[in-house]
Amino acid sequence: MDSNREAYIKKAEAQLKEWEAQIDLLKAKGKNLAADGRLEFNKQIEEIDKKRAELSNYLDQLADKSEDLWEDIKDEAEEKWQVVSNNFSDFFSKFK
Repeated sequence: MDSNREAYIKKAEAQLKEWEAQIDLLKAKGKNLAADGRLEFNKQIEEIDKKRAELSNYLDQLADKSEDLWEDIKDEAEEKWQVVSNNFSDFFSKFK
């Protein structure tokens, strides 16, 4: 595997694990919300967890790509990563 691609995927996997841990902490905090707030919180936590899972699946697909194809799609991968990263940052800052 290309070292740049491998480094990117390892970095991304580490970040995904961190986000997963943060989601678990937020889920625990969400149990203390009032009923109406909990519904909105649960809806948003489901959506952010879904995005995390989608990004994880995308990274699995990247690992299977040839080195030549990696060069063609690395900008797309970075763009997807940035969008999800921004969504996570916004969500976590909102509910910390």
